[in-house]
Amino acid sequence: MARSFSVPSIALRVLGLAVAGALAAPAAVPDQTPAATTARSPLVKILEPPDFWGAYAIWGSTGDDMRGHIWIGVTSNDKASGSAHLYELDPDSDIFADRGNVVAELERLGLRRPGEIQMKIHSRIVQAQDRYQYFSSMDESGENDNGSKLPTWGGHLWRRGRAPGWEHLAATREALIAVTTGGPYVYALGYFNHVLYQFDTRTQRLRSVMVGSAGGHVSRNFFVDARGHAFVPRVTSTGPNQAAAFLVEYDPSLQELNAQPLAEYFERTPDNSHGIVAVHPGPGGSWFFATGKGRLYQIEPKLTGPATLTDLGWFHPAGSRYVASMFRDDRTNVLYGVALQNSYGARRFEWVARVPNGTATAAPFPYGTAAEFPAGAVLYGSMTRDSKGRCYLVGTMNYKPMVLQVTPPAG
Repeated sequence: MARSFSVPSIALRVLGLAVAGALAAPAAVPDQTPAATTARSPLVKILEPPDFWGAYAIWGSTGDDMRGHIWIGVTSNDKASGSAHLYELDPDSDIFADRGNVVAELERLGLRRPGEIQMKIHSRIVQAQDRYQYFSSMDESGENDNGSKLPTWGGHLWRRGRAPGWEHLAATREALIAVTTGGPYVYALGYFNHVLYQFDTRTQRLRSVMVGSAGGHVSRNFFVDARGHAFVPRVTSTGPNQAAAFLVEYDPSLQELNAQPLAEYFERTPDNSHGIVAVHPGPGGSWFFATGKGRLYQIEPKLTGPATLTDLGWFHPAGSRYVASMFRDDRTNVLYGVALQNSYGARRFEWVARVPNGTATAAPFPYGTAAEFPAGAVLYGSMTRDSKGRCYLVGTMNYKPMVLQVTPPAG
C-alpha cells in the first residue's frame, strides 16, 4: 500500500459495533504521560543490506531464527522486475545471504500468472513450532486507497525449512500484510476488510474469517498468543472520515470471543492511519502493542473467558508519537522503541525506554555516531533480536533500504 507508507520527506522525498449492552465499558484510565527519568542512548551500528535493481525499503519485515540469524524482506519499487527479496544475516560476520525472491519462486513452482508482480514482503518472518519459517508476499498495484478495489495480484503465504527453496501454501485475493504465529497455528492478515487467515501446521488446513475494517484502513500488525488466540483490530465507520476501533479476539476455531474498544487508535484519518504498529510478547503469556497514535496497551489471557485489555497510556513520555518498533528486556520488563513525530519520516529520532507502570525516558537515537540522519528516514521493527540481545531496526532512506543493529544501554 504505497499511500499508507508514503514518506514525503523521502520522496522529495475487535463483534465490530457490539450489540447494545453486550460489551461492558472499560474502567477509565487517566490520560497522562509517563514520568521521565534519566535518558540514555543506545549504540547504533549501520549495516549495508544487499542491493538489487529496485531495492527500496524494508517495511518492518524482519525475523530471527533459532540460531539467532536475522531475516529481512526487501521491497522493490521496480515495476518491471516486480519482486521482493528475502535475505539472511549472520550477525557474527555481518554477511547477508540471498535466500530468493518472490517472482523467481513463483516461476520455479509454475505458479506465476502472466504479468504477476509481488513487490513487497511486508510481513515479519516468523518461526513456528514446526521449525519452518513463515512469511507472506503481496502486490499493491491497481488497488483503490479507499478500499473499494483489491490489489491486482493479491498475496501469497509461504514457508521455508527443510528443503531448498520456498514452499507455497496459499494464494489469496487480498494482499497479505502481516504474519504471526502462536501454538500450532500461523495467521496472516489480508486487506482490505481485515481478512484473517489461519494455517494449521499439523493438518495443513487453511481457514479464514472476515474481521472487518471500514474503507481503506489497514493495520500493519496484529498478534497471536501461545494458545493460538488471535487479536486483530476491527474498524467501523461512524461518519465521514470518522471511525471506531475495537480489538477482536478469536479462538483457534475462529470463533469471536470479545471486541474491546481502542480509544487512542487513529493518528490521522482512518484510511491513512496505521493501526497496530508495534508488538511484543510480555510476561505470563501477555502481549504489549502500540498504535500509530503512540498509545501502549497490554493484553493478558485468562484461564477462562476473554483476555483483559489494559490501556497503559502513551509510550513516549511527552505524549503521542509514532513508535513503530518494540523490544522488551525480559529481566527488567522495560520496553524499548524508536519514536518520531509522525509516520512521514524524520532526520532526528528518539530512543524510548518505558516500564509498564509509566516511567519512561526519551534519549537521542543516533545514526551510527551522528546525532542526525543524513536525510529523512522511517524506521520499523519489533521483536527481532540476535543471540547477543541486539535489536534490529529497518526502514528506508534516500530510496534505499536501511538496517540498523542496536545495542540497548546496559543496566
